[in-house]
Amino acid sequence: MDEIAPYAYFEDVNWGLLRLWGDRRGASILDVGCGFATTSERLRSVGNRVTGIESSGVAASTAAARLDEVIESDLRDLENVSTRIGSRKFDVIVFADVLEHLDWPLPVLKSYLQFLAPAGAVIVSLPNIGLWSTRLSLLVGRFEYADTGVLDRTHLRFFTRKSARRLIEEAGLTITRRTYNPGMVRPFVPLAKKLLAGKVSENHDPAALLESAPYRAYLKTVYPIERMISSLWPGMLAFQMIFEARPR
Repeated sequence: MDEIAPYAYFEDVNWGLLRLWGDRRGASILDVGCGFATTSERLRSVGNRVTGIESSGVAASTAAARLDEVIESDLRDLENVSTRIGSRKFDVIVFADVLEHLDWPLPVLKSYLQFLAPAGAVIVSLPNIGLWSTRLSLLVGRFEYADTGVLDRTHLRFFTRKSARRLIEEAGLTITRRTYNPGMVRPFVPLAKKLLAGKVSENHDPAALLESAPYRAYLKTVYPIERMISSLWPGMLAFQMIFEARPR
C-alpha cells in the first residue's frame, strides 16, 4: 500500500457510543478529536452542549456547523487547548476512536482529566485488534494496513479488551459501563467504501456511505442481529469497544 497516497474518508456513526449515552441531556461534552462530528452532532441534537477539538481544517469547518463550538488545534497541544478552554469543566469528555492514532495515548488521556468536572465521566471508544478477521489474517501470516477498519493505516496503537481496560485504569479511571459495536460484517466495509469512493477527488462526499441505501438497509435488518450475536463473544466478534469511566 502507498502510505502517502490520499484515500477517501467516509463519515460513520458510532452507534455503540450513542447506545451507551442513552437519553442523557443537559450535559456539557468535550469531544476530543471530533472529526466531522458525525456522532457528537447526535449528542447535541438531544439537548447537550458539545465542544469539539479537531486539527484538520476541513473537518473542523464541517464540525463547526454541527456543534456549539470547535477548537481547531492539535489535541496534543495542551497549552493551546487550555488557553481556549480556560477555566471551563465538562461533564463528559469523549475520546471516540482517536487514542489509537496517537504514539503515546496514556499521557494524553490523563492530561485531559484536568478539564473534567467533579463527578464527570470519560467515554473511550477503541477498535478491537482481536476481531476475528484480524486473527484469521495473522493465522495465515498476513498483517496488512487498510484505508479503514481495525488496521487503518493511520493507527499507531492496537488494543484488545484487556489492554484497553488497562489503558483506562492506568489513567486513574474506573470503568463503570461498557458496550461494543459488532464486527461480524464490518471487515467487508472497506470494500463498500472502495466501491463508493472511486477515484479520490475534490468531489468526494464523506457522507456517501451514511446516505447509501445498502447502509440504511443494513442498520434496519442485519445490525440488530449482528449486535446480538457479537455480544456473546465480544473479544472475537466486536469491532469497537466503548467504555464509560470515572476518576477513582
